[in-house]
Amino acid sequence: MEINERPREPPRHRVGCLKFDFHTDMMGSGYLTLPRAFADAGLAWGLSILVAVSIGATAAAECLLDCMARAGWIAAARALPESGGSFCRVPLDAPSPPVTRLQREAPRPVQLPDLCALYLGDAGYAAYVTLISGYMLGSLWCYAAIFAAALEANLAPSGHVLYVGLFALFVVPLSLKDLADQKAVQTLLAFGRVVMLAVMLVTALTYLMSMGPIAPMPERTGTFDGVAALAPVVTFSLVLHHSVPQIVAPVKVRSEFDKNVLFRRAFIGACLLYALFAAPVAYLFGDKTQSAANLGWATYHHVHDASDPRDALKTRLIAYLAQFVVLYPAVNVLATYPLNVITFGDALLAAHRRFQANGEVSATPPSRTSVRVARLVAAVPPLIGACIQPDISSVTNVTGCFGLFLCAVVPGVLSLAARRLAPGPTEHASPLNGKAAAVALVLVGLVLTAGSLAAAL
Repeated sequence: MEINERPREPPRHRVGCLKFDFHTDMMGSGYLTLPRAFADAGLAWGLSILVAVSIGATAAAECLLDCMARAGWIAAARALPESGGSFCRVPLDAPSPPVTRLQREAPRPVQLPDLCALYLGDAGYAAYVTLISGYMLGSLWCYAAIFAAALEANLAPSGHVLYVGLFALFVVPLSLKDLADQKAVQTLLAFGRVVMLAVMLVTALTYLMSMGPIAPMPERTGTFDGVAALAPVVTFSLVLHHSVPQIVAPVKVRSEFDKNVLFRRAFIGACLLYALFAAPVAYLFGDKTQSAANLGWATYHHVHDASDPRDALKTRLIAYLAQFVVLYPAVNVLATYPLNVITFGDALLAAHRRFQANGEVSATPPSRTSVRVARLVAAVPPLIGACIQPDISSVTNVTGCFGLFLCAVVPGVLSLAARRLAPGPTEHASPLNGKAAAVALVLVGLVLTAGSLAAAL
């Protein structure tokens, strides 16, 4: 089945599902790179950029909600049947009647490639596929490097390529299979990530209060040292905009504007959570902060009087918790890597079929062989990259530049194009997704992406 095909309407769930899907989609392993970026740039800059990017990410998400509503207007104007799947089955050059006073209807199946094709044409679709490919390749590269780094911290420190190979033995076969419902597994993994983050925060604060920082903060010769790398790293931890349509599609709300409010609350919560995590960890480890923060717990320890049984028990407990912090990301990426490969590979296959058919969407399912080849194309290059460049910070610095463009520039451009094609206020209208906000997203996103990419290279 192609990315643009939807045989039936998704089941509707309560608004709480939006919060759950938001956090499980965004809270991957990217937040582990925040403390290193905070340490390099300084805590003041780190917190400031985190707040600024969170506000921009909220505005971008609301712009996408607005674009989706306008796409629904266009679908209604072109009299598409409810069972017709994506509105992109209608030729893009088909004339559309005025849509400013159309009757509102339930949101139709839509994804970001749909919106880019509808509002920006084939060139916009191709640009989006290129951008999301770069972002997904970097994300998968990061997952493989995290797995290898976690094993290096606990086993032989010189076996990075061997550990990446071991990772490939697990994830490549899983990526070639059609996975059944993953809700239970992903729920458990998301709970484990929250537990790990809580353990890291509590143990870091305990160490700071009892023994002080392990190492001083890195020396900075200039006011803006390390600031250029902050924006892509923070964005990599917050970006989920390529999944906004999938997150909101099954959610039933009393008012469409409730989705705006829930996104705002979720981004505020994420901003606070990441600030409470990244700042203490960066201050604790200082210039010894690892590119993946969990690796710092490989040497985390307290000094206690071994003659006291209670202190000995406490020491063992801390050791077990530290091992959990170091190793859990490796377990987590074993499950998330195949899911991302399946999504990425299927999207690549859909794009390939679309370009082969000159923009038409085929109703014929792809062959099993073509699906497997596409997923191998998605799965293998990041593994090779992880063998060549194991430094997670270097990977996220570049990947975050793709994330910046996807998080800021793409929603802003889509919003401006959608307003031109389907003018009028939607139920999602707010100052955060108005024309001025869209222009600001495009301009700021371009400046940050260019500056961050230059610093990363």
